[in-house]
Amino acid sequence: MDRKIFVKKLMSIAIILCLSAGFLTMTSCNKEKITTTDDPTDDPNKPDDPNKPDDPNKPTLEFTITGEISHTDYTPTQTGTVTFNRFPASVAEFKQVREEIGGEPHGAVALQLMAYEMYRRDKKIGEECIRLNSVLNNVDTPIRRLNELFGNDQNYARPYQIAAFLKDATPDNGYNPSKPYTVEVRVHKGNPYTQSDILQAKVLYLEVLTNGKSTGAETVEVVKTFKPGEPSEGKYFIVFNCPGLYASVQEKSFTTPFNGLD
Repeated sequence: MDRKIFVKKLMSIAIILCLSAGFLTMTSCNKEKITTTDDPTDDPNKPDDPNKPDDPNKPTLEFTITGEISHTDYTPTQTGTVTFNRFPASVAEFKQVREEIGGEPHGAVALQLMAYEMYRRDKKIGEECIRLNSVLNNVDTPIRRLNELFGNDQNYARPYQIAAFLKDATPDNGYNPSKPYTVEVRVHKGNPYTQSDILQAKVLYLEVLTNGKSTGAETVEVVKTFKPGEPSEGKYFIVFNCPGLYASVQEKSFTTPFNGLD
């Protein structure tokens, strides 16, 4: 074969191979580009949606409210309880519970404990629930303190903070409460109801029982107001003030583990 013809054939083959390689490279790049345009909701690192559907594998949320606490007349002998089998797992579940118990003073106390525990588990979901159950100026300070209580400081962290307000939870038993969980509330024996001019409503002084404090109880002030912008909407009791709920409970026994809450 003529040498020039042979060289030309080799060059032709080389050109064809180069074009084929380029085509394959372009195809590969195009495929890679397509994979980067997936729906961002598939991102495993994306924060959970507070309104996501409830986990069908969780047991049905069951709760009851008992007792009577007057909305208007200070009666220091009155008590009430809220019992539930697990904490709400979503904003939707929290709202469901609020519809049933949020119209009662002691219901608001239990809802605040639920919201704080939900914040420990998921800050985004928990904060929304805290805002649903608190006057506007009782949100930021509690959240700052909860971040400390639920942080990583070995001497200060209290992952069992909310468990300490459930019946039968003690420092000695690792703050493991009896089940179903029970929140026990009573009318404060030393603080009569007071009228708030700002909220144009009565502030009720209640106490939630706890074995995590030497006093045996912490004060929670609740109110039902029509003031615009407040989540109460004249329908729900919400928490006006509750510093005792986010003040550190006594440290648990070193020898008994805290088993967590459902």
